[in-house]
Amino acid sequence: MQNYLDNAATTFPKPFAVRREMDRCMASYCGNPGRGSHKMALAAAEKLYSARSLAAELFGAPSPDRVAFTLNATYALNLSILGLVPPQSHVLISDLEHNSVLRPVEYLKRHRGVSYSVFSTEGDVEENVRSQIKKDTRALICTHASNVTNKILPLEAIGKVLSDRGILFIVDASQSAGSHRIEMTDWGIDALCMPGHKGLLAPQGIGLAIFSERVTPRPFITGGSGVFSREVTMPEDLPDRLEAGTMPTPAAAGLFEGLKYVMKRGEGDIHEWESKLVKRIRDAFCDDPRIYTYSGGEGPIWLFNIKGVPSQKTSALLDKQGICTRPGLHCSPLAHKTLKTPEDGAVRVSAGPLTEPWQAEHFIRSLSLILDTL
Repeated sequence: MQNYLDNAATTFPKPFAVRREMDRCMASYCGNPGRGSHKMALAAAEKLYSARSLAAELFGAPSPDRVAFTLNATYALNLSILGLVPPQSHVLISDLEHNSVLRPVEYLKRHRGVSYSVFSTEGDVEENVRSQIKKDTRALICTHASNVTNKILPLEAIGKVLSDRGILFIVDASQSAGSHRIEMTDWGIDALCMPGHKGLLAPQGIGLAIFSERVTPRPFITGGSGVFSREVTMPEDLPDRLEAGTMPTPAAAGLFEGLKYVMKRGEGDIHEWESKLVKRIRDAFCDDPRIYTYSGGEGPIWLFNIKGVPSQKTSALLDKQGICTRPGLHCSPLAHKTLKTPEDGAVRVSAGPLTEPWQAEHFIRSLSLILDTL
């Protein structure tokens, strides 16, 4: 049996209810939502709306209509960043950003005259943000939780700094959605972006971009929306404005059940469970001089290296023991630079809501064996 400890990339396994509902969708109501008035199309549309409603409730969004389905978090972030940040403006990003934030911002710099600054997540983050705001700052884009360390950014405090100045607040919740409380409206978040396949326990292929009532981004793609088909431009209202083409109904059905799972179990319980398992692993090696740890704080991630051993080799040795981890830079070179990892990055161990205690114990035994044989 594979010991899967790569949940920061995608959670595995998924709850049985997620798999069962996707199968039921494919067997009984997988019509094309918004593309007909027959029973299967209406049932599919109802399931999509139900998923939007749960997401709006869980994340404190203004209404289900402000919840747009996307392919993944990267798509949601591109939609938000490219669709909302004005040309010739200045934006702020944190020093822990994933390439799904860094690359769109760099694109804006090269093609739309946008400049950007990087604020530190060490010390007083609120003051770090305030000190870098310029007269032409129009947006701040940041992760809520890093994908390589256990740092959590104070979104509520950041939101207060920005709301007083009318600055857009775009949040990447890829690593926090499902395991941390998020109050979008109360915290002044304008765009909240996340995948379905991580903490929301849905399949790959669906994400969410949720918008405040203050903003409506330009469409990322255009095409059929199922409504106002005589018009040559996309509808003005959300979510139709942002959802060109057929929506992934089976994935939305899985997302619906994933959201139900999170809401029933509670984000706090999930975070505590994941953190406890990773703490057990980290504590087993905290005094071992052969191990270097980069991730601080309590949380679901342990980022480490065996001293003198490339991360890819360590991960390959663990794979031979049936353990799934991820080496390298994790698509976050900016964060790795902040953490001062080697050029080849580090090994990431990450627990999920359905990770079990035996997996932590198996990892400890396996890494101990590897250390003794090197």
